[in-house]
This record gives sequence, structure tokens and C-alpha cells, in this order.
Amino acid sequence: MIKELAEYRHWCWNCFRDSMCKHVFTWHLRSADYDDICPTLTRYKFDAYAGQGKMGELARTIIEGEMGWSDKLLEVIYQDPLCGACDYICGRVAEMQPAQVIQAMRAKAIKDGIAPPGGFKAFLDDLREYLNPYRKYDAERINWLKGLSAELAEGTSTEKGAKTKTLLYVGCFPLREPGAQKMAQDAVTALIKAGVDVGILGERERCCGNPSLRMGDVDSFIAFAKENIKMFNDMGVKKLVTICPFCYSTFKRDYPDVGDKMNFEVVHILELVDQLIAQGKLRLSKPINLSVTYHDPCHLGRISDAGISGTGTFTGIYAQPRRILSRIPGVELVEMDRNKDDSWCCGAGGWLRNGYLELARWTADKRIEEAEATGAEALVTYCPHCEENLGEAIQRRGNKIKIYDLLDLVLQGL
Repeated sequence: MIKELAEYRHWCWNCFRDSMCKHVFTWHLRSADYDDICPTLTRYKFDAYAGQGKMGELARTIIEGEMGWSDKLLEVIYQDPLCGACDYICGRVAEMQPAQVIQAMRAKAIKDGIAPPGGFKAFLDDLREYLNPYRKYDAERINWLKGLSAELAEGTSTEKGAKTKTLLYVGCFPLREPGAQKMAQDAVTALIKAGVDVGILGERERCCGNPSLRMGDVDSFIAFAKENIKMFNDMGVKKLVTICPFCYSTFKRDYPDVGDKMNFEVVHILELVDQLIAQGKLRLSKPINLSVTYHDPCHLGRISDAGISGTGTFTGIYAQPRRILSRIPGVELVEMDRNKDDSWCCGAGGWLRNGYLELARWTADKRIEEAEATGAEALVTYCPHCEENLGEAIQRRGNKIKIYDLLDLVLQGL
């Protein structure tokens, strides 16, 4: 079950204050220029903004009743992308995960009747009214299909969502604006070209609940999770294929905490596309002469599942996108210093753009600086939130570097 803040008391009292959560994991450090890993600490410098400050001091004082809620305290705990960098590093060093405690702090604030700060209050109000993060109605969830050819649209009819054992869960992001619909269209196009029998839910689809959970509205998240689990189980779905990394990590990492049995496997589309290429069902034969660097979305990496990435059986989706890139003729991959588990967040994690846009933009600018330093012609990623925030940073800075989602390059290479 989802833990309440008081259940993390032992962690809060046993923070070593060793500052490991502030920097790239020591054994992986490649450059002193890119050793920071916590965006909020790097931006604001005060220890309260680091994982150890929030877990070892702020959360502890709330648990012990030594400090009550204040505007500044709320600002500190919500000005965080929840990117999981501190979770993975502290998890390896001390088997504690500060971001889980930060999430629990938000949940306690909501439970205590305290509204989120800044733009997050309006964001949470809209979530409760529209049941999605984009102030749109469920009938609009089908709009992205209009951009497909008649042949492709027929191959992924919404009626098949009730029949197929493989369901493509699109997520809310196509509701954002028309330009965001292309990512869903590319995903469907790739699967249909590979002969995958896949269905979609269309306007019957519901939000995964990620934005409610990140805001601290645990009750709303549980309601989303229970409704979705029941619907997928009742439909007889065996494989749930996700596009958005936020949805993927929510199904994989957070849904099991709700306690309801999930009779289906959750996979990300990049895992499936990697398999389809290896099986020869997607043949990449057209050269794309391009040097690229790859940005690892946090929700496909270190926070894509429960536990601590890089330990036990949990490893993020790192090999698959790199294998896909290596199979596109002419594409050369040049890695950034901070990659895989040590990746610097794009700045859009935790729906930060909706509450603290300046911080989200600053974080994205830092990532684009690092991408430029590789000398690559293009930045490739696979997350609608990363693509939005990093793409705006490129435009804002007047950079020449291009940005692609990975399946866009795959379709160009077919």
C-alpha cells in the first residue's frame, strides 16, 4: 500500500548527510563540468532543496511536530521535479529513497487540507474537474486518430480495444495541443507496419493518475488506478503497451502499491519496437546521416520501476533505445557525460512546468548546454514532456541542434 509520511520516520532520522544525493554517482563521474544531478539544489544552492535537506530535516521535523506548514516549506517541497536522482544514489549508498519521502510530504499536506503552492493549486483543481492535466474532455481523446491514413486508422480501430489482447495505452499527452498528436500517430504507424494486432480505447481511456499522485492527491490517484486496473482486467488485456514514460512508470511502479491484482503485463513501446526490429518485422534500410545524442527520460530510467535502479533485477530502459539507434544506417550516437541512471532531468518531471515554469526552463537550458557540448547535430529522446521542455529550450536559446523523438527516426529509416 502507499505509505504515509510517518512510515518514513526511520529514514528521516538516519540520513547520513553525506551529500551523495547532490552529485552524479561517484563511480560514474566523467567530468567536473557535469557532476551535479539535483536540479533544485544546483539552482538554489541551499541544502533544504537537496534530497537530504528535504528528507533528513524538513520531513523529520514535520513527523515530529517540530514545524508546521508554511508557504516557504510548501515552495521547497513542490519545487522539485521528482526525477529520482536522489532515490537512485541514496538507494545504492544507504538503501533510502528521499524522493519517496518528498512525495509523502506532499500527500500529508493535501491530507491536512493544505493546497499546493503557485500554479499547482489551479493545476490540481483542473485535474479534479477535467480528470486529465490539459483541461480537455474525454470525447477529445480520439482527435489524434484523425491525422492517420484511412488504412492505419482502420488497423487500430477503437472497437478492437475490447477484443485484442494487446492494448496501446496512449495517455493524455495528445490532448495538450495538435502538435503533440504526432507522437501517438508515429507509435501506431510503427506497430501497424510491423503487423502488430493492437487496439486502443479512444474516448474510453482514462488518465493513469500520475499528475494527481505527483501533486499529493493520493485519493484521486487510487481512484484512477482502481478504475483502470478493473477495466483492463475485465477486457482480458494481457499486454498493456504505453507510449508516455510518465504512464509507464506509474503502471509499473505505483499501481502495485494500490493492492489490486493486475492480470496484464506492462511494456513500453520502445521495448516492443526493439523486439520487432530484432525479429525483422521492422526493417531499417534507409540511411539517415546524422550524429545524435540521446536524453534518457527519468521515467524510462531510474524511476521506471520499484526498487533501486542498477541493483537486483531493476535496470531502466537504456539498452533498447540505444540498440534502435545503432540499427538505423548512418546514425552515430555521441553520449552526454550524464546519461542513463545519471541523466540530468529535462525539467518537466513532476509536472514542474505547471507550478514553477522558470525552474523547469532553467533545468532544460542546462541539459541543452550539455547536449551541445557533445557536438551532435540532433538530440533524440522519447517522452512528450522531455520533448516539449527541451524543444522550447532549443528555440529559446536559438540553437541549431534539432530534436527528434526516437520513433520519428525509426519511421524515416523504414
